[in-house]
Amino acid sequence: MAVVIFTLLSMVWGTTWLAIKISLEGLPPFLGATARFVVAISLLALYALIKRISLKIPREDFGKIFLTSFLMYTFDYGLVYWGEQYLSAGVTAIFFATFPIFVGIFSNFVIRNEPFLLPKFLGIFLGFAGVLFIFYDQLIKTHFDTMIIFATLAIILGAAGGALSTVLVKKYFLHYRAVPLTLHQMLWGILVLALIGLLQGEAQAIQPTPRVMVAVLYLGAVGSAFAFVGYYWLLQNISAITLSLIIYITPVIALIIDWILYGDAINLRMVVGIVMIFVGIALSQLEEYRQFFRKRRMAYEPVSQPKK
Repeated sequence: MAVVIFTLLSMVWGTTWLAIKISLEGLPPFLGATARFVVAISLLALYALIKRISLKIPREDFGKIFLTSFLMYTFDYGLVYWGEQYLSAGVTAIFFATFPIFVGIFSNFVIRNEPFLLPKFLGIFLGFAGVLFIFYDQLIKTHFDTMIIFATLAIILGAAGGALSTVLVKKYFLHYRAVPLTLHQMLWGILVLALIGLLQGEAQAIQPTPRVMVAVLYLGAVGSAFAFVGYYWLLQNISAITLSLIIYITPVIALIIDWILYGDAINLRMVVGIVMIFVGIALSQLEEYRQFFRKRRMAYEPVSQPKK
């Protein structure tokens, strides 16, 4: 089940960079992100009502819920939406690919709940290099003027905020069901997003078109409601560092979609980048592989009988 959900999330989030770019054609960044999560919250609330899932959270957990919500949905998504106004989807993917690096740092040095071993460290950086290889053309064509530099910093800071939120959720909220956790995190995060957008006068810049609204509905229903419930379920069952590696697979999915839909050529450098990503992921998971096969071996070893 974990493999299936991980694969589905990779496929879904491989399409969201393009969908965000389309949504920004008619919606300003902070209210555009808000609209996406309003759709997601509505669907999650309806699902919880139908399935009679309690959405209550203990009062003592509210502070941590709000903090992780702010880091993921206000800080992370707010900065990503704002930054992608000035960057191509590929270049945005490069700088957001720092996410697993930040997860490894926070897990090992800040929260200290997951060891950042050398193979993981090398694997993560190899995966990042693979993303860089894939989108190298877009990167060198980018003219880094003042706004582009600010946008780049925004994407990197957003990745750091989302990474810290992921690590904190892993540490404090493993006992929560995925649906109420997802809904509460989205709810408190988008309240701040909406306030920022309204204070900046973004409501006057809204120009909805069918193309934009389809993108928002897709981002809300598939890229948020479904994806984040699956994401938090996975976070309860695998390590935060392992889960963060999904960020490296999404560019590969995006390339394949561009090839299928638009006939964009996949050159040798891109193939090398894809290979680097998957070798990096495999390298980062060496310890997990060892533990898995160790458990399998122990399960099949005969139990020794006590001597009489």
